[in-house]
Amino acid sequence: MPSESKPLLTAQTEKPNHYKYLKEFRVEQCPSFLQHKCTQHRPFTCFHWHFNNQRRRRPVRKRDGSFNYSADNYCAKYNETSGICEDGDECPYLHRTAGDTERRYHLRYYKTCMCVHDTDARGLCTKNGAHCAFAHGAPDLRPPVLDVRELQALENPDGADGDAAAPNALDRERNLMNEDPKWQDTNYVLSSYKTEPCKRPPRLCRQGYACPQYHNSKDKRRSPRKYKYRSTPCPSVKHAEEWGEPSNCEVGDGCAEVL
Repeated sequence: MPSESKPLLTAQTEKPNHYKYLKEFRVEQCPSFLQHKCTQHRPFTCFHWHFNNQRRRRPVRKRDGSFNYSADNYCAKYNETSGICEDGDECPYLHRTAGDTERRYHLRYYKTCMCVHDTDARGLCTKNGAHCAFAHGAPDLRPPVLDVRELQALENPDGADGDAAAPNALDRERNLMNEDPKWQDTNYVLSSYKTEPCKRPPRLCRQGYACPQYHNSKDKRRSPRKYKYRSTPCPSVKHAEEWGEPSNCEVGDGCAEVL
């Protein structure tokens, strides 16, 4: 295999389970689905993709230090319904696949932040299930793989020239949670994460799913300081492994369970 196709930094050793998700999650079509035998189709919790808009390209860090596709900038040509981009797999931009998997499971972001949701008796995330892209506990955390622009920004933090200034600006915006001191306070994170709306439309927010504010009703989280609720999912909102709209709960914000 040529060096341009190596999916990880040689200096970074990935844990086997992390590597499996980075390399394989939703990259291949489910053979059981093609035979109409997949039991994880409804609700859709399969490790592989069933329809083309669920298909994820494998993230690769190339020899020049760049990624084969951006971890932040979404493609304007990608059709979210058909899963087709006129530039194909060579497109250098992020495809907004179902579940935003190209971003969530990118080398830059997968398991680099702690999940604010509990795990159930089986050790699975009560909100995101078996395929949660956030870390549950310190042993589950992994360091992000940085692209060449970020590495250059770290080497030149003052942005002494024009080429370094743009990556620095991007890096500052993208790493808001790391740079703002309040996001280093565990109590603040637990009480405030995803409780306020993001001021930017989803397509303009560079942080995507990693944004500490919410972008839609499913992304929204009630503040545990204001509302008292258990860690168990509301049966009106979650059916099996599939989460529906929070508005399906008649009690709304007053529900005693997770929406």
